[in-house]
Amino acid sequence: MTTTQGKRVGLSTTELSVLGLLSSGEHSGYDLQKQAEAGVGYVWTAAKSHIYAVLPRLVESGFATVRRVEQGSRPDKQVYRITKRGRDALRRWLEEPNEERPGARSTFLLKVFFGDLMSREALLAHVERKREEATRELAEYREIEERIRDEKSSYFGYVTLRWGIAQAEAWIEWADEILAELEERS
Repeated sequence: MTTTQGKRVGLSTTELSVLGLLSSGEHSGYDLQKQAEAGVGYVWTAAKSHIYAVLPRLVESGFATVRRVEQGSRPDKQVYRITKRGRDALRRWLEEPNEERPGARSTFLLKVFFGDLMSREALLAHVERKREEATRELAEYREIEERIRDEKSSYFGYVTLRWGIAQAEAWIEWADEILAELEERS
């Protein structure tokens, strides 16, 4: 939550994402981290420390509740649940228009833009690395797709996964074209 002169102004994307994860039921911080890695992680990532840091703030502000669960031989754990106030805030955020700037910044594309100022080998290496990265992402997305494609409860996760697949495929196609063009130019 951002603050201005001690006043709460709004929830951060991390806080809102955690509320979204909490909307499926009661979870510990560890459960939330695993849930994020297995699902929403391909469109939103937060460091483990960020998830653990926002949970007490969400409780303090009335967006979530917490209770301690005894675990016998292991240390007690805390589990969190979204409140009505949290659900209302999440719903408002989900339904408001998205204000992303088109053409998000990319250091990689900036370097390619100045490609004539670097060695051919360095430029090729940049494009090849981007292609390899996109190929790894595509393989990961395809594995996730196999698990969730036919699950009705995973429909919206699958919708966003398809965006990731399309983006990875586009990067691979683009890299192949550029590598071929650079080869012709040599």
